[in-house]
Amino acid sequence: MSLAVVCAPRNVAGQTLDRTLSSMVGGVVGGFSGIVASLPQGCGGVFSDRICDVNTVAKGFGVGSVIGSAFGAARSGGVSSCGPAERFGRSLIGTLVGGGISVAGVSQTHGNLRIGLTPLVQLAEGVGAAAMLSGCSWTPTRADSAALRFSQECQNPSRGLARAAAALGLTGGYAGLYLYFHHAWWSGTPAPKWFVENDWDKEERDADKFGHLFGGYQLTRLTSELLAAGCIPPSRAILWGALYAYAFQFQIEEWDGTQQLYGFNPSDLIADAAGALFAVAQQHTKSLQYIKPVWSYRPTEAYRRRNLPGHGGQPRATTDYSGQTYWFSTDVHGLIPDRAKPFWPSLVRVSPGYSITDYVDPVTGGALRAKRKILLSLDIDPEKLPGDNKVWRTIKHELAFFRIPGPTLQLTPTRKFFPTYY
Repeated sequence: MSLAVVCAPRNVAGQTLDRTLSSMVGGVVGGFSGIVASLPQGCGGVFSDRICDVNTVAKGFGVGSVIGSAFGAARSGGVSSCGPAERFGRSLIGTLVGGGISVAGVSQTHGNLRIGLTPLVQLAEGVGAAAMLSGCSWTPTRADSAALRFSQECQNPSRGLARAAAALGLTGGYAGLYLYFHHAWWSGTPAPKWFVENDWDKEERDADKFGHLFGGYQLTRLTSELLAAGCIPPSRAILWGALYAYAFQFQIEEWDGTQQLYGFNPSDLIADAAGALFAVAQQHTKSLQYIKPVWSYRPTEAYRRRNLPGHGGQPRATTDYSGQTYWFSTDVHGLIPDRAKPFWPSLVRVSPGYSITDYVDPVTGGALRAKRKILLSLDIDPEKLPGDNKVWRTIKHELAFFRIPGPTLQLTPTRKFFPTYY
């Protein structure tokens, strides 16, 4: 039996999976774009700070999601026996049917279960679009062939454990993060009804948005690495990783909408998406691979005094934004021309950073309007440290996302030099 015959079912299954993936990616992009497009009317502006009209935002999300899902599926794959208009029509019908059935099912549930099931709507739209496109024949692209070769070369008994670990890591990580947020974030006063609130430039001066960006990036990165270890081709693993990250963070925003203190926050969602998109862009853009989002944290005086009378237990470590700094660590050695490389050590990186001054008064616990801190630093790249053992390489790779203290120049709000800054 020829290899082509053996691989044919895998090609069909792979193409169906690709259409589903493309549809879901399109749906996410479309839904996100729909939310952003609704903000001028529903919130008074993209960068507003106010309660928003729920129906306007929901309508923007729904229309954008359906159109994006259909367009994503129609654009997937190589040369097809169906023309562009027919592909889009088939995709749109499948998206509407799949989405309609799933929405009807999810709407029968309530509370946390309903929020937990919302990603199934996007999946059902993708499956519906892929099913309607099954009547169109496709010519495999070069990317399809490369992905198939990767999967075939990856299939061996030793990979079974890697696939099991990937599945366990994804489900366990999802459950663990949910339990943490449920205890730490959603145990306060419930909102009278689910609501949407946009918030830019509040007391914490958008330091929380950098946290959302960093979270979206890391969730995408870690998920894609787990999937690649489980034999998902890297080009697809990064997209599945971005979907996983966005779906989880979208659900966090949905749950936030049930809490009086928070609300569903489109500005947080923009930062979430930016982090996931940066991870995807790195996969396809060589120059971006030399830039690494890095995090550092040192507890503030306000955090250490959080349990004193009048402080109300605030801030928590996750909201101690004044102690958090977000860096974009840049591999200068990798970016400069070859003739200049001897003059710059590969171990040393340059990192612009962002943090804020106190936004919680460490003495009274009252709110302060923080000032933005722009920083510039030299730091060390752990991945360039000596040693090539596989376990040590993995440790170095993960350490590279946490800053090693180094000399730092603070540019704003006042100019200062720190021999070591963490």
